[in-house]
Parts: sequence; structure tokens; C-alpha cells
Amino acid sequence: MISVDVTIVLVALATTTTIIIIGLGFLPFPARAAAIWSAAFATAMVSSYVLVAANEIGSPQLRAASVAPILAAVGLLWVGLRARRGVEPILILPTVLLFCAFEVALILAAETEWYGLLYRGAFAAGGIYAGLSAKVLFGERKPLRDLGFPLLVANLGLAVVSALLTLDGLVRVFQGEWRQNEQDMTDVLSLSALVASIYLVCAIVSLLAIVRGGDVQSKTRETADFHLVAQERLDRAKAAGDRWWSVVDVRLDDPDELLEASSGRAFDRVTARFADDIRSIMPPEADIHALSRTQYVVLLPRPDTAVRVLLSRLLERIATVTDTQAVPVRLSASIGVATATIADYRLDRLCAAAADAAAHAQLEGGDRWERAVFAG
Repeated sequence: MISVDVTIVLVALATTTTIIIIGLGFLPFPARAAAIWSAAFATAMVSSYVLVAANEIGSPQLRAASVAPILAAVGLLWVGLRARRGVEPILILPTVLLFCAFEVALILAAETEWYGLLYRGAFAAGGIYAGLSAKVLFGERKPLRDLGFPLLVANLGLAVVSALLTLDGLVRVFQGEWRQNEQDMTDVLSLSALVASIYLVCAIVSLLAIVRGGDVQSKTRETADFHLVAQERLDRAKAAGDRWWSVVDVRLDDPDELLEASSGRAFDRVTARFADDIRSIMPPEADIHALSRTQYVVLLPRPDTAVRVLLSRLLERIATVTDTQAVPVRLSASIGVATATIADYRLDRLCAAAADAAAHAQLEGGDRWERAVFAG
């Protein structure tokens, strides 16, 4: 039987996944999140080489030095997810500093009785970041959540392993058996290398698909789903004599000028906030569909008076200038509204009428909403 050292497997996987994420992800599709994720895989790769070198020369300090970087990679994946969503601050500096502190502490404590507790502390920090990443992925819309499912499962698994190691440490403290140096942790280190190998495979599958825009097909399917669901709702509303349905077209004013006046990253944050503003104002029962990053269509089940209130609140929210705003200008939107009855509850005609009204609102200077009066 051939015996394979799990650390050699980790080196092979870490090297391969780093080459893949940089060569097939970051270089053809450069973005802030892709750069951070590439750095995370590279950090894990360096950590794996340090671990193999430590095993070859039998250095406990060098083995201790391999622990924090690979856990830091887990933290950087979470930072990248925040960057992709346009969340600020992305907290990259606190993440790096935390694991740098663990790196120094673990090296200094490698041959002391405190190493076991510090190791579990570093692993607990990695588990917390894994849990945060799982939370972000679980909160994404379905197309992206489907792509991120392998990484979501891996993060949950890592969080569970971290919790078990922490629990084991607490039991040892209560039993007075907490004193462990680096040599006493070799079995746990082998388990950690196996967990890291599985994690890297799941991470590369999900993140490469996300970086390369693998949800485009899902978005196409989502468009078809929106039209099917929305038309079905309108058909049922017509059969029930329910007049209080509207199609709303919301579009960001001057998107080309905003893009020219800002960096691509800043524009991503502007459009992310635009989407968040719409979702925050629209009621839960509204169907929201993105035609682009700067234009949304909403099927809204509300009477006219309620529609007016919602649209006024939406315009006010979009125009609100915040301290963390990516582009230091007052944003605005143009909105068109088409009531279901003007087009006999036909979604395609309602969307066209709402779009015409939104375009008219833009011609009038933007930062306003217009009602479609007829859909021919």
C-alpha cells in the first residue's frame, strides 16, 4: 500500500488552485475581489510549503509558522466577499493584523506549554471568519448562492471543526491537561492539513465560477422566471378584479457620467447601493428584477396612494448623501409607473409603458417619477 503524506497533497492542491484562480480568474477578469481571493490562495500555498519544509528539517517553530497564514486565507476569502458586494470598509487590515499577531505568538510559543491554547485560539478565529463567509453566501440571491454552495458547505464544516477544537481545549482546561507544546499537536496538525485540502477544493470551484461571471446563465433564467411569475400574478389579479397593481421602472440618472467620474470599484459601490435602496424601500411582496446594474423593474401590488409614498421615499433615499458614499455627488433616479389597467394586465406592454415614462422623467431632468397614461 502506498502511503501519501497529507501535507504533500496540501502542497499540490494549494499550488494548483493558486495557479487556477490567478490564471483563469484574476488575469482575464481583474477585480478587487478577485485580487483578494488570489492573495488568499497564494497565502495558503506559501503556508503549505512552509509546513513541508518544517517537516523535512524537524523545526517546531517553522511548523508553528505555517498555521496562521492558511487560517488568514480563510479570513481573506470573507474580505473578498465583502469587496465583491461593495461593502465598506472591507476590513482587510484588521484581518491581516489579527493573524500576524497569531503568527508571532505561535512561533514564540512553539516549545512552550501555551502552544496548544494559542493554536486553538487561531483556529477559532479562522472558524469565525468561515462562519461569516457562510452567512454572506447564504444571504446572496439564488443564482450566486447556488454557485457558492461548495464554499458555503466548506465554511460551515470548518466552523464546526473549529468549534470542536475549541470545546476540546475547554475540556482540557477544566481537566488540567491544557499544557501542550507543538510536538503534542502533530495529530491535530495532520487533521488541519486534511481540512485545508478539502476547503481549497471547494473554494476554487465556487470562487472561480463567481469571478468568471458563471451566474450569467442563471441571470438569463431569472429573467424568464420573472416574466412568467409576474404575468401569472397579473392574470390572477385581472381575474379577481384587483386594480391595484403597477409596473415600476427605476433607472439611475447619468450612469455614464458617473462611471467616467469614478473608478470602476467606486461605480460598483454606487450600483450596489442603488440596488440596496430599491430593495429596502419596496415591500417584501414586490417582485424586483434587474435589467442592468442601473435599471430595475418592479411589479408592485399597491394602490396609487401607497405607490406615490413609496416612490417619493425611494427618490429621497437614493438622493441622500452619506459619509461613506463612493462618489461624492448627489445621486438621483428617474422612475416610470404603469398601472396594470392601462394595458389590460399585459406585462410586456406595461414594462414598455413604464420604460417610456421613466425615459420622459429623465428628459425632464431626472430625480422624479412619471406616470404612464396609456400603453398602446
